[in-house]
Amino acid sequence: MLTDSSVRASVNLAFPKAGVIFNINVEPSTGDTDGQAPTFRLSVTDAEQARAVPFTVDASPPLADWVRGYSRWLVRANVSATFDESGISGTLASGLTPEQLLRGISDACDMIRQRFGLYQESVLVS
Repeated sequence: MLTDSSVRASVNLAFPKAGVIFNINVEPSTGDTDGQAPTFRLSVTDAEQARAVPFTVDASPPLADWVRGYSRWLVRANVSATFDESGISGTLASGLTPEQLLRGISDACDMIRQRFGLYQESVLVS
């Protein structure tokens, strides 16, 4: 289905007790071929100091453990993703309607909330 519809989203999920903010950005493809998939990027910042938090055991053991499974799980939200120390990047499935893309973003946010909404203290190494 070719349409002129696209989705651009920036979501910041704050978890003050856990001490982190998850930043999700979805951008339309910058290619000149119709139907290219939108990009997905997730990073984490320190809620107090607004600095990037790497996905390493030295910075946060819970984040370092979580990122492995979450990046694989994202396929359920229509995102093919990989991760490195700076975050998760990938592409959303091509050919999805804006509503399907938004549902995928919502599912991605919900999975983060289910895990990090439970923390009662910072997940960051002091």
